This record gives sequence, structure tokens and C-alpha cells, in this order.
Amino acid sequence: MGMLCFFQKHKTVKGPKMADICGKQKMRIALVGCSKSKKAGCHPAKDLYTSPRFVSAQKHARRHFDKMFILSAKHGLLYPTRRIKNYDVTLHAMSANERKRWSARVARQITKVVPLGAEIHFFCGKKYHEFLSLLLLEHKCFFPLKGLKLGQQLRWYKNNP
Repeated sequence: MGMLCFFQKHKTVKGPKMADICGKQKMRIALVGCSKSKKAGCHPAKDLYTSPRFVSAQKHARRHFDKMFILSAKHGLLYPTRRIKNYDVTLHAMSANERKRWSARVARQITKVVPLGAEIHFFCGKKYHEFLSLLLLEHKCFFPLKGLKLGQQLRWYKNNP
């Protein structure tokens, strides 16, 4: 253990967090897009969406990432445990300007809860990340499903559980 890390651990030096100096890996965040198919009523967000793509994405994210959030067309960035009511709002029905405003709102939400420099992995359709990823300059963004159609995405999740 280096001397700087020792002092950081014992709180005798102020400055960057010990994990930043000692080389801890960057936090890996998964952003999972919501789905049109939902349960009726009010549920935790992780339980509200019922599409096979959402269920597969959530399972993959929980297994491989430090933290997962849900991208909701209505609510923006959601913690999986936040209780919300069924709704009928979709980014596909929004104009490009409306999606840009949605993206700006979500980017502000992300900056409040995701550490600078975190890796952000998008498990959602293009309409969710087309403008949003451009606003996340302090993060490295990844798009593992880019260019894959629905059936190909489901196969990707099956091959990458």
C-alpha cells in the first residue's frame, strides 16, 4: 500500500478519495430502457415493465454492473425500486426537440447520482441515447446492442447472460 493511500485511509490528508488515487476501477453503470408493455397499477419500476427485452436487459445489468437505472420516457432516470404507476408515454411519439429536452433532463438526473468518469452502458433503443450520450461528456459511453434488431438483441442477452 502506497504512503498516500495509507494517509488517505486514515483521514490525515484531504483531497481526492482514496479509491481514486489507489486505482480502483471505474464504476460501471447500466441504463436500461423502459418498455411499452407494463403491469397495471403501481409497482417498483423494476417490476412494472414486462417485455422480454426489458426483463433480459435488467437481468444482464444486475449481473454485470455496479448499478442499474431505468430510462423512462415519462419519468426520466429511475431507481429500480421507485414505485410508479402504469403510464402511456413513449419517446417514439416525441419530436426530435422533445427528445432533446428529455435527454437534457435525464443528463441532469444522471450527474446527480453517477460519479464522474463512470462507464455508462446503454441497453435501450437509439431514441433513448441518440442525444443523451452527447451530453454525458464526463463519462465513457458504450452501446453493446447498437445496430441489433429486437430478435438479435434477445439472442445477445441469451448468449451473454
